Amino acid sequence: MGNRIPEEVVEQIRTSSDIVEVIGEYVQLRKQGRNYFGLCPFHGENSPSFSVSSDKQIFHCFGCGEGGNVFSFLMKMEGLAFTEAVQKLGERNGIAVAEYTSGQGQQEDISDDTVIMQQAHELLKKYYHHLLVNTEEGNEALSYLLNRGITKEMIEKFEIGYASPAWDAATKILQKRGLSLSSMEQAGLLIRSEKDGSH
Repeated sequence: MGNRIPEEVVEQIRTSSDIVEVIGEYVQLRKQGRNYFGLCPFHGENSPSFSVSSDKQIFHCFGCGEGGNVFSFLMKMEGLAFTEAVQKLGERNGIAVAEYTSGQGQQEDISDDTVIMQQAHELLKKYYHHLLVNTEEGNEALSYLLNRGITKEMIEKFEIGYASPAWDAATKILQKRGLSLSSMEQAGLLIRSEKDGSH
């Protein structure tokens, strides 16, 4: 198998894979409201904080911060590379992943770096949304939005968030996931301080 797969093939495999069914093979899930919850497989816990969304086809743990889509779950769970996770899910859904060469197709290929960037964006989006709706720190901002006519349904639908005033909050979250700060800076997620070079 080649190490590059056209985006349209990756998307076909992703949309044909129900993340609830896939994760359900590894984690016992129970439906609560619109989402499914279970014990996080990535860290020890006694109270379920691992959430899986059937609507959005993503997972997120409010305990350790892990999150992503069906590919990133398999990558983390089984220690697979991105292309290996795509191949595994392709075989599961009867979609053949042939050897792709640079001369076949003009679609832009997805690299592992791109997937990591997407995961980082998703992680921070979930983190900021969690701060807004589930913490005392975000209460003032939440009240402000509600008073301005922004409904809770809209906040959930668009995953509106609240960025902590702590200058290093995002840095700590990304470091906890073992992500390269220089790469996150290039992605526009972090800004280096001109004063001391910190993020």
